[in-house]
Parts: sequence; C-alpha cells; structure tokens
Amino acid sequence: MAKIEFKGLTKRFGSLTAVDHLNLTIPDKSFVALLGPSGCGKSTTMNMIAGIEEPSDGQILFDGSDIVRVPIDRRGVGYVFQNYAIFTHMSVYDNLAFGLQVRGLPKAQINAKVQQVAELMRLEDRLDWPSGTLSVNEMQKLAIGRSAIVEPSIFLLDEPLSNLDAAFREFMRTELKHIQRQLEQTMVYVTHDQIEAMSLADHIAVMNRGVLQQYGTPADIYSRPANTFVAMFIGSPSMNLIPCQITTEGETELLDVGSAGRIAITDDALRQAARAAPSRDVILGVRPEVLDLVPRAATGLGLQLEVDLLEPIGPRTVVHLRSGDTEILAVKDKRYGTQELEAVTAIPPQAACRLFDRRDGRVLGGA
Repeated sequence: MAKIEFKGLTKRFGSLTAVDHLNLTIPDKSFVALLGPSGCGKSTTMNMIAGIEEPSDGQILFDGSDIVRVPIDRRGVGYVFQNYAIFTHMSVYDNLAFGLQVRGLPKAQINAKVQQVAELMRLEDRLDWPSGTLSVNEMQKLAIGRSAIVEPSIFLLDEPLSNLDAAFREFMRTELKHIQRQLEQTMVYVTHDQIEAMSLADHIAVMNRGVLQQYGTPADIYSRPANTFVAMFIGSPSMNLIPCQITTEGETELLDVGSAGRIAITDDALRQAARAAPSRDVILGVRPEVLDLVPRAATGLGLQLEVDLLEPIGPRTVVHLRSGDTEILAVKDKRYGTQELEAVTAIPPQAACRLFDRRDGRVLGGA
C-alpha cells in the first residue's frame, strides 16, 4: 500500500495557479476526500497523483519516494472517472479480466479474481452480458471493479457517483466504504458534495481557489471550521455566520448583534477567542441544529428573533429566524410546535460556538 505526501505542490496553467503550495499527508490505507467547489484544484491534484499532469513545483511522495518523474504505468495507481471508462463492446467478464490478462496472469487465477470482484460489485449475474446493455449505475460499478481488480496501491476516484441517480448514489456510498475496507487501499476521492465527503472519508481536505483551507476528520471540520469558507461549505444547512461586535459592560464581555440583542459571553474558550480578536468586529458562528429556541424571554444568553418561515423537510423542520438585518436558521424536530411570526429567543450553546475575524474569515483563539 502507500502513504502519499505533497510538499509545496504547485500547478500553474499560464497565469492561473490551480494548486498553490499544497502540503498534505495522506496516511497508508486511509480514505481521504478532496472537497471543494468547481475550480478549487481538487481534480488537478488528483491528476498530478496519477501522472496525467506534471507539477510546476513541489514533490509528490509515495512511501517517501518522489514519483513526479515516474511514468503513469509504473505508479501503481487505479483511476475511476466521473464518466465511466469501460469497453462497451466487451462483456462484463472481459472488462473485469482485461487488466489481469494484460499482466499475463493464469486463466484460473483470472477467473477466481473476476468472480470475487463481480460478487463484491454485485455483478456476478451479469458476467456474460455485453457491457453496453448495463444501466448507468451498473456501468459505474463495473468501472470501479475493473480498476480495483488489479489491486493498485492507490485508488483515485474523481466524482464517480455524480452521474448516478440519488437513491443509487446513497447505496454506492456505503458500498465504496465496504470496498475500501476489504481492499485496504489508499483511496483519494474527489467531490464537490460535502455529504459524500462527510459520510465516506476518514479525513477531508477542503480546498478553495487552489489553496488548502483545512485538513482533518469530518467531525473536526464540521465542529471546528478553520475559517468562514469551511463553515459555509460544510453542513446542510451551513453554519450560521452572524456579524456582531465585542463590547464590555463592567467585567462582562458581550456580543452585540444589533436589533437581535446582546449575548453575555460565559464560556471560557469563547471569551479567549473574543480577547484574541484584532478588532471589535467579529462573526459568531453557530450550527443551526444546536440552537435552542424558547418562547421570547428576557435573557442575556440569547438572540431576540421572530419566526419568519417554517420549512418542513422530512423528519425535521428548518426554522428561518429574523430580526432586522440578522437572519439565521435553526433545525428542529418535525414535531417542533412554533408558528410563523412567533417571537422567540434563540440560545446558542457557547461551547459549540466559534468566533471568526470579520476581515479575513479566520477562526479566532483556536476555538
């Protein structure tokens, strides 16, 4: 298997820097997602791992050895694209067997491995079928199986589920995780879908405009975003980002949210973050699902808001709240009994809150 390291990895296309000094370590046998919007550099990074693109600067190390000059066919990398790349004129069996036949494996060994992978991909009853007659969903499973069967030490998947229908996409997320555990390969998965990244990956590298924004476990990135870009990109709905000002009243520090009121800071970590702020203008970040909504109450620990809209979504309700220019969301159980236009107090649990610098969006105080 293989550990992958990027050291100062940079790729330029003329005046455009697609990947900018990327430093990152992907552990052996781990499942890592490269996540970000279109044009963030994730597919370019993937192509440099595979050898399709050559870096402008920096190193790519497999188990400590720089492979930048190593030809594609000697890197031990399997690649599955968004648009399945299979031989539609061949049978399912022949597609799966192709890479093994090229390597000259004995027929009995080929048969055994084809049967094993076909069962893993749930294609065992399709082996004699012409590949061109498969459904789109089955074609993508075949593409994954054809790449996996040669047991590459590194498995690259570039948005492989994008063309699948929603129900099958959910099924394949579970299947891919099982496949990765069984094959024990280092998997790198490119996606713009944060749900895919959160559900599949051991670690996530969030990228934007060629720059790594944050690298960590799904739980860390969700709970402790490094900046407002990550806070907005991760989560559905995304984190509430509430502009406010730090003020003091006696020895008490408060967050002034204008017409929505003021929140007295009682949490030590949040207080330290406020004291680390280079200016009084900050952004309070709080996830919609942790907000506690109570009938309007005179308290210095919450925001005074009005229910603007209720949005039922299956087992939960997204509650749209407003006060003047302040608009935030809360997520509650579908049985939540508030009504539109009702006055409520939204109480953010301060241990789950983050403060960001309003100028550059970075998190304050290591909160």
